[in-house]
Order: sequence, then structure tokens, then C-alpha cells
Amino acid sequence: MKYTFELQNPWRKPGYKFTDEPCIERGVFDRVHADLEKKEATVIIGSRQVGKTFLMKRLIRRMIEDGSDASSILYFNFDAFNLIDLIQNERDFFDFIKHYGVEGKKSYVFLDEAQRIPEIGLILKKYYDLSPDIKFFVSGSSSLQIKSQVKETLTGRKHLFELHPITYKEFLRYKNLDPGESLSMIAKFESGIYESSMQEFIVFGGYPGVVTLDSREEKTGLLKEIYRSYIQKDISDFLKIEDIPGFNRLVRFLASQPASLCKVNEIAKNVRLSRHFVEKYLFSLEQTYVIAFLRPYFTNLGKAIVKTPKLYFCDTGVRNTVFGRFDTLENRADAGALMENFIFSELIKHLDPDRLWFYRTTGGSEVDFIYVEGDRATPVESKYSFSRQKKVPKIFSTIEKTGEMDRAVIVTRDYLADQQLGEAKIIFVPAWSAYCLPDIIPLEDDGGG
Repeated sequence: MKYTFELQNPWRKPGYKFTDEPCIERGVFDRVHADLEKKEATVIIGSRQVGKTFLMKRLIRRMIEDGSDASSILYFNFDAFNLIDLIQNERDFFDFIKHYGVEGKKSYVFLDEAQRIPEIGLILKKYYDLSPDIKFFVSGSSSLQIKSQVKETLTGRKHLFELHPITYKEFLRYKNLDPGESLSMIAKFESGIYESSMQEFIVFGGYPGVVTLDSREEKTGLLKEIYRSYIQKDISDFLKIEDIPGFNRLVRFLASQPASLCKVNEIAKNVRLSRHFVEKYLFSLEQTYVIAFLRPYFTNLGKAIVKTPKLYFCDTGVRNTVFGRFDTLENRADAGALMENFIFSELIKHLDPDRLWFYRTTGGSEVDFIYVEGDRATPVESKYSFSRQKKVPKIFSTIEKTGEMDRAVIVTRDYLADQQLGEAKIIFVPAWSAYCLPDIIPLEDDGGG
């Protein structure tokens, strides 16, 4: 056990030097770092390979560089199963922290891959209440296990952070492009570079390990491994799925229809599964960050909940991997749906998902996304085509007449402009500038991924 611990905590050795390698700077890091001296447990959840371990180790490095005693930092990764027995034994755990920590100082305890610990929520609650001198950082790859347990048992004792694949803005910065530059200047001189980068991001997605690889073959190889190990193995093993072919048929069917209404009966008929199992698998895929739902907007919340939602993949690279389709948008019949999915995945990384909806009238007119904050609504429409006819959807006029719309956004292929519609401003932006949407749509907080 000591040997495993020492391997996982190399910074505790005198003279240890952190390696300087190119990395993706995550916007969420500063928010997690600001939580350092809060007593509440810091809980980080997200899918596998999204960067939770990297974020923890980045925080440990910052702490040591800022003067923290390395011996006061104890990191446990529970992929090493021999450490699970330690944390389950209260006396042994506190003896370990006392012996390997620093007497008289707060200990910072990092519990990585904590979903492997049975009853982790109850264990954390007990340790939190018994030891005010321990600050816990907890990560987990499955919100089904971590979120459900922690939400119930750590009420008032935790701060929860959801870590998504990297944002498009973080991707551009990693590529040494400047999202802060004037959109008009980029459109005039550099739009081709940004368009190419956007295509790469949509095709291969935002998993950090994929982004940092150079060749197409390496990227597709890692995406296939993520799909096999995470979707086909981890999730199906956790659910104890007996009908693996049926589960895989469901995933393939969903991937064939991104940005579509999620009609459960229709899905069940197509994939030859009962409605019960379709609902169970959809819930699990949502909770494990493979898919996400968008509800139709109604002022009556109860009515919105029972209405059919739209379904999106959280990462377009994973969605493309289901079919092995990695060609650029120009050669794809699903380009429009894929672009809409890209816009959605960016919005949920920045916006409060409880305020994001789609809007459909009884006549069938629809707005892809509408962000509602108080009595103000901001529609966002995806129109990825070469057409120079930049028409404002008629439904925007209907919304504007309610007096609730100050602005609306239309994401185009290559058009940058704005115009007035009554009292509201209609903003046309090229798809390659989707990173600016959080600055255009009124936000309370930019999560930054």
C-alpha cells in the first residue's frame, strides 16, 4: 500500500520537478482553485478521459508552487484497488493521514476515480463530519454513482463541478489562435484558418487526449478506444446489460439522428427493445455524459417535462466514432444536424442548462435554442449553408412582439452582420466564431468548460 501511494505521489520526494509539457488550459481550473480553502468537499464529475485527473494534478502542482507543503497533499487513485480497503477502514484511514501528513497542518486529500468505492457518499459524510482539518477533493467518472450518492449524503457539505470535454475556445487557444481578436478582422483575413480548426473540432470532438494528438490516424484510434472502453464496456458493465447487441443498436440509432426529437416508442420499435429498456438506457447514457436532452419551452414547467425532448451527443467526436465517419462537413449529408449538435454542446458548457430550451409553435415553426433568463429570451438558430439570402426566421418576429427578446443569434456558414427587427437586434455570426456565443448571449457566469 505504501509503495502504491508513493508511486501516485512523486511530488512528495525531495527535489521532485514537475515536467513542463504543452497542455490545454481549462477555464474551470480557476474556479476549482478558488475552492481550495473552502471547507466543503470539492467534487468533480465527468466522463472518463475528460481531464479530471489532469485537473487534480494541475491543482496539486499550483499548490506546491504557491508554497504548500507537499507532505500535506495526499493523492489516492482508486484504479489501484488495494487503496479501497484503506479508505473503507476509518481507523486505518485517519492513522494514514496522520502519519503521512504534516502534524498541526490541514491535509488536502484527493480521491480520484472515487466511483470505485462502495458507499462513497456515506464515507465522505462521516469523514467530513469527523475531521475539520481535512479538505477533500473527489473525482468520479460516473454521475450515476457519484452524483446520486454525493447529492443525498453531502447536502451542504460539497461544491459540485461538472467537467466537460474542452470548449471550442479552449481548443482554439491550444492551437495558438486568439479568440479575443476582432471578429471582423478574422472574417477579413483569417476565416479560412478558423474554419479549418472548427471542422477539426467538430469531426474529432473535445476529449483532451484526442485534441493533443497530431495525426488523423492517432485521433481516430483514440476515439475508437474511448468508445470501446467507455460506452461499450464501462457503461454496459455498470448497467449489467444482458442484451449487449440491443444496447449497441440503440447507440447506433441515436447517433444516426442527432438533434432530433427523442420519441421513445419509435426508438423502441427501430432497435427492437422494450420501452422500459430504452428509457433505462437513455437515462444511463445521459447520466454518463454520452447524450443530453433539450426540453421544449413552456411557461408551465410540468408541461415542458412531459413533452418530447430533442436529443444530442455531448461530444461530436464520440458521435462520429459510432459510424467511423471522420470526413469534413462539405462531404456529409448530416452537416446541418452535426453543426446544430456542435452549437448545443458548446452552449451547455457555458450556460445554465435549466435555462436552455428549444421552442416550437403549434404550427410547427421551431427555434433550435432559446435561452430564458427572467423575462428575457434569446433565440439561437443554426443555419449552416452557403446561401447568401440571410433571412430572419418569421418566428423571431413573433417572439419580438412579446417584448421579451432584446437580441437573437443566427449561426451561419460564413456571414457576419447584424440588423434590427423591431426593438431587437438580430446578430448573424459565422459558425467558426461559435466561441463568442457566451459573450453574445446574456450570461450570469461563463463556466469556461
